[in-house]
Amino acid sequence: MTNGQNTTIYAALAVILLVVLGSSFYTFNQLGALNAKIADVQNSGNNAALVSALTARVQSLEQQIQELKVSAKLVLFYDSSCTFCNNNYMLNSVDQTRSILAQQGIGLSVVDIKDNPRPALASGLRNVPAFFAGKSDLSSNSKLIDFFTSLTRLQFAIEESDAGVTAYPPTTAKVIQNTTCAVPGKVSVEEFYSPTCPFCRPVSYANGTRYNNATTEFLFSILSQDAAAAIQTSFGDKVDLAQRCIGIHTLDENNQVLNLTKSDEALCIDQVGDAAVVENEAAALRYGVIGAPTFVIDCQYLTKVREPDKLQTAICQVRPELCKGLATPTPAPTLAANASGNTTG
Repeated sequence: MTNGQNTTIYAALAVILLVVLGSSFYTFNQLGALNAKIADVQNSGNNAALVSALTARVQSLEQQIQELKVSAKLVLFYDSSCTFCNNNYMLNSVDQTRSILAQQGIGLSVVDIKDNPRPALASGLRNVPAFFAGKSDLSSNSKLIDFFTSLTRLQFAIEESDAGVTAYPPTTAKVIQNTTCAVPGKVSVEEFYSPTCPFCRPVSYANGTRYNNATTEFLFSILSQDAAAAIQTSFGDKVDLAQRCIGIHTLDENNQVLNLTKSDEALCIDQVGDAAVVENEAAALRYGVIGAPTFVIDCQYLTKVREPDKLQTAICQVRPELCKGLATPTPAPTLAANASGNTTG
């Protein structure tokens, strides 16, 4: 059998499949127009073009069939104008993620908010990239809840709201529609920290002993306050640093874990006063800060790193003109794996 005959047979089979798939979705007029187009291509003798056209149509119909099975929707919001937000962290696996979710009745759509941030704002988001699912979708498909739960293992931050659930990846993010506070020759850096965050400040139990001060002390030696001090040394008068104490843990949580008798908010008030706490919480809400430590650069870019070298890299991505001649801070130490696979410091 010749290649031409193989192509003709494939084209004929594709026509049959197309009609079978299309019968449930197209009107007789649409099918008639499609058949007329197929006839035109067939009469031209261009079998390759016919196969290409039919294959595209079959794929389109298969997608429509798949969409009919969708019982819940998931949205990935991102801003393509943020070239260092590492959007590819999520975009590179979109097709695979969409295929897997489709098998569970979940439809994934990707929305670039570069020119229109309203859909993300309407969903309650304050920074992107992020996954979002509304309450009705979450209630209609339990597999969607499983998806968000799985993201926590990848260090996504999960936020629940009246609108639904949002998952933020551990990458640099862009704050939506917030006016920049950048000024020539100086970068603004805001450090959001919590009094009971072991990655922000040294944390102690109510009896004064260090929290997690045994085998994991080395891990908790990398603190955001150290990163803030390092960039102050590196940038000098080219950085305007604000350190904002915010509440993360409730009284019950602090009491259970550290035997403390105050919530984070009360501890912040003790440290910086009522007025400063109100201002800090308002800023956290404006930027979409939901955890600590978090750094906000020039009121528009948010990063969750706490290592001095990584923080300087993030600042230099936003304000490269301020970084000429700067020495890179010593990278934060890492835990080495021993023979048993455990980590040692």
